[in-house]
Amino acid sequence: MTHSFKVFGLGGLVVLCMLVSAMWVSPLSSTRAQSAHPSAKAAVIPRQTKAMGPYTVKGNAIFGVDGKRYYFHGVGRDGLEFSCWGDGHFTPKELAYMGSGTSTKTITYWGANTVRLPLSEGFWLNGQASTHCPATQYHQLVKQTVDALTARHLNVMLDLQWSDAGRQSLGGGGAWSMPDADSVTFWQQVATLYKGYSNVQFELFNEPHPAQWACWNAACTMKNDIVYSDDCHCSKPETYHSVGMQTLLDTVRKTGAKNLAIVGGMNWGFDLSQLAHYALKGSNVIYDTHPYPYADKQPQVWDASFGKASATYPVISAESGEYDCGTSYMNRLLAYFDAHQIGWVGWSWTMMGNVCGYPRLIQDYNGTPSKATGQFIYQHLQSYK
Repeated sequence: MTHSFKVFGLGGLVVLCMLVSAMWVSPLSSTRAQSAHPSAKAAVIPRQTKAMGPYTVKGNAIFGVDGKRYYFHGVGRDGLEFSCWGDGHFTPKELAYMGSGTSTKTITYWGANTVRLPLSEGFWLNGQASTHCPATQYHQLVKQTVDALTARHLNVMLDLQWSDAGRQSLGGGGAWSMPDADSVTFWQQVATLYKGYSNVQFELFNEPHPAQWACWNAACTMKNDIVYSDDCHCSKPETYHSVGMQTLLDTVRKTGAKNLAIVGGMNWGFDLSQLAHYALKGSNVIYDTHPYPYADKQPQVWDASFGKASATYPVISAESGEYDCGTSYMNRLLAYFDAHQIGWVGWSWTMMGNVCGYPRLIQDYNGTPSKATGQFIYQHLQSYK
């Protein structure tokens, strides 16, 4: 999630958020709003409710095992990056509501084909001593979740959401600018365990934000990187040696894993404008953009930031959302994604935070959509034919 808006205290989750952008007014029912790109033509996006891996990248498109173009559409299941034990709602029954089924008055199936799981390298490697949660418990919870989603024929994006700044940010860690040596160990282990899952994708690192593209691609020293850290429940500066995105991709491929590798761009995973100079070397790579309604992420920059790139490279949005109980930003964004044949994952399927201060999609773990934003995302998933 952009700009480290997640803040954790001993009493639970506190969400700090502020909107710095001008918003638009548009009706909730308009799930096919006009694209922000005036020349883009509306694309017919098929309804694909099941995983069709293993996937292959050809040009700027992703193809399933059936040889047809595939579009990832889904939701992010927040929680495992900051809770070693989970929140008690990662049961197969509750996870199923993100996928397909018959809704009733008390349960709602969303019809997603993809669920994104944000993870912590700190928990994966070391567990959480403060809650008496060993790393083996975390591994078990992740596997139970992946297996439950796999049994429902859903794609699973395993996302390295939080790192540890060279073991200086303990517990869950934090949203540091770049991955470190522990990130390499994380992917050595995770890719080895899940390379046999044709429905699993590897999101190498959530929302990179170094100062230069060169440090995005290759190793660098991150000086005085200031991030909110789980161990002190505070923002603190740390200096650490980072590894580039190319190293993480190479690490995954050395395990023999051919799964799709999802690679976030610059500026908190938003900017893909310099891929012509810094694209990674390797196969089955797709690039990721995370638009949120900040002043520097408005529709007028979407073409330059990721729209033009999608004509050459396969692009997905593994995270996006709106903070104001509204739909104006997401209405335009999803229309843009559809027009450019960009798959997307909405943030976030969770009961944490206030629905008007956090992009929360549900009212309960039975899948009841939250007001406005959740209803809009749910309806858009249903709109694909």
